[in-house]
Amino acid sequence: MGAFPMTLDAGAATSLESWCDVLASAFVPLDVVSVGNRFHGRVHARPMADLQVSVVSSTRQVTRRTRGLIRRRAGDLYKVGLQLRGHGVVQQDGRTARLAPGDLTVYDTNRPYELVFDDDFEMLVLLVPRRRLKPRAPRVDDLTAVTIPGSAGSGALTSALLRGLDPRVAQPGPEAGFLSDAAVDMLAACFAAQAEPPADTVVTAAQRYIDEHLSDPALSPSEVAAAVHVSLRQLQKLFERRGATITGWIRDRRLERCWHDLADPALATRPVAAIAASWGLVDAAQFSRTFRAKYGRTPREHRAQLVAG
Repeated sequence: MGAFPMTLDAGAATSLESWCDVLASAFVPLDVVSVGNRFHGRVHARPMADLQVSVVSSTRQVTRRTRGLIRRRAGDLYKVGLQLRGHGVVQQDGRTARLAPGDLTVYDTNRPYELVFDDDFEMLVLLVPRRRLKPRAPRVDDLTAVTIPGSAGSGALTSALLRGLDPRVAQPGPEAGFLSDAAVDMLAACFAAQAEPPADTVVTAAQRYIDEHLSDPALSPSEVAAAVHVSLRQLQKLFERRGATITGWIRDRRLERCWHDLADPALATRPVAAIAASWGLVDAAQFSRTFRAKYGRTPREHRAQLVAG
């Protein structure tokens, strides 16, 4: 940002060009696509010591922070978004936060992200320099684009605190430094409370997702990690502790399904390659080699042995 923090009341922007200029002034450069025939937006921003509190009010839109925009101007900031009105979706790092009024999420201006608002919305945005938040909340990068419900617990406390900092009504004076510290401390506590689910719960959820998507040849470890809301590296470690890999688990589950289908008399006339493809194994030659390595015989030998028996 050119001047951080800043005071801004941008008035009403009625074109995407002027809106992008407003957002770049208040935050970082962003691309915006309007959804619908009408457009207007407004930003109120006010400094709070070395933080900035803003309220963004606008019509439906999709807002993106791209790699090109990051190269043009890095932010080195975290944005904590509190949904005030309407619903929003925040996507970053392969995760998706779906926000109802009162819910929070955090995202990083140094990595690409996307915000989707399907209806008119209002969002309070707290800008926090990385140097302020990261030491107090070392797990923050694992929580980007994760929904933090504002209905109970530390999420409710944090939501209430941020609402009280609304720049349209709050004008911190000498107490700004104390409020800044309180906000960072509350965010650190809130993020710490987003405890990792038990390892068994994560692995079970991942295995369930794999079983439900075995027929998709494009199923990947990164997709599984995103589906269970953990980083790929974290999920890999959880599988490794159980003597397995995600890729190996997907392969073995597919082979098991094929083993059972090849033994099913009702499928006796179905080609071996078709059975393999139905479980996401589209390379027939590779399937045959992998099947033999696991079971000691080819798929056809397996089927013939069962028929002979």
